[in-house]
Amino acid sequence: MIILAACAALAPAVAAATELGDYLWQRRPLLLFAPAENDPRLVETVRRIEATRCDFAHRDMVLGLIVTEGASTLDGHVVDTSQARRLFSQFGIGANSFSAVLIGKDGGEKLRVNDVPDLPAIYAVIDGMPMRSAEMAADPDRC
Repeated sequence: MIILAACAALAPAVAAATELGDYLWQRRPLLLFAPAENDPRLVETVRRIEATRCDFAHRDMVLGLIVTEGASTLDGHVVDTSQARRLFSQFGIGANSFSAVLIGKDGGEKLRVNDVPDLPAIYAVIDGMPMRSAEMAADPDRC
């Protein structure tokens, strides 16, 4: 499973969170919804995240791969089938659809795209957030 290995590599060394609420005020989940774990759009998005791993991690992001068929993960940890179904329902995603949904540290949806996301655009959305401005001022180190 290339995707699962990539997710584990992106996972921060913190206690496992099992629900989106566990990330409130700590991390920014990027949820990728797909019909299957080998969906080409999902595979390409994970490849792009791997290519910009430092930028992804520097923005306190975690990756959720939520699939209809196969193993779903959140921050590299397996998400059970019922939780995956809840997330599809909560975000109004069809079982055969692909979507990328950015969740802010406040738990609100900040951006949604229905194709392979443009990561620099996602990073720009995050960088424009007031909380992110304070983070950058406190830790100006960039990748």
